[in-house]
Amino acid sequence: MIDSLRSDFPTDMIRVADDPAVGAFESMANDVVDHLKAYARENPTAFGLWAVGIGFVLGWKLKPW
Repeated sequence: MIDSLRSDFPTDMIRVADDPAVGAFESMANDVVDHLKAYARENPTAFGLWAVGIGFVLGWKLKPW
């Protein structure tokens, strides 16, 4: 297994080396999560404001009472 903490390999290569039987949907979901993590690292303020805004709208629209 590849030591992902010390390697300079892209996350796609590490994922394929770790688990070669990854399905298409799981691969796509992992890619989306990787892109969101990269965006959050590059733009923490914008990501935080988006998260608060989405949480506010969902909480307002989905309130149980």
